[in-house]
Amino acid sequence: MSQYVLDPVRARRPAMAVSTTQMVWVCIVAGIAIYFGTALWLERTWQDPAPKGHVVAPLVRPFLPLGQAAFRAEPLLKDEGLAALADNPDIEGDTRSPVIVYEDNKPLGPSHSTFAEVSAGHGRFAHWKGQGIVFSASDGTDPNTNGRRYWAVIAAK
Repeated sequence: MSQYVLDPVRARRPAMAVSTTQMVWVCIVAGIAIYFGTALWLERTWQDPAPKGHVVAPLVRPFLPLGQAAFRAEPLLKDEGLAALADNPDIEGDTRSPVIVYEDNKPLGPSHSTFAEVSAGHGRFAHWKGQGIVFSASDGTDPNTNGRRYWAVIAAK
């Protein structure tokens, strides 16, 4: 009789077989490595689309067209008192409004523009009592359809 006994189960399994438990642990470790690698990469590459400021209020579509390139918007945060800070259109040269309108992450301007200047386009805007924010896109496109985000921002004090 031979001193070697062949086990039929071992004979069918390759010598370097990986058990199910080992495969599960490999997948868990790989998943954790991918998760933390992606999180680290996103932390360094992701940019917040909102501009920075003391008060940041998104302007919400639909914007009311006022003729040519001018559009009217109301900030989403009406309770922040933005209306109280608005320029009074009845007072010539009133420039009290600290609001800056941003298109994506870039400020528009100049601010405190007249309606004729806003209607000409090029990102001009004004913040008037009773009217809200009247602005134009930087390139004269319709802000309802150009895919950009608009914000009313009061700079940090």
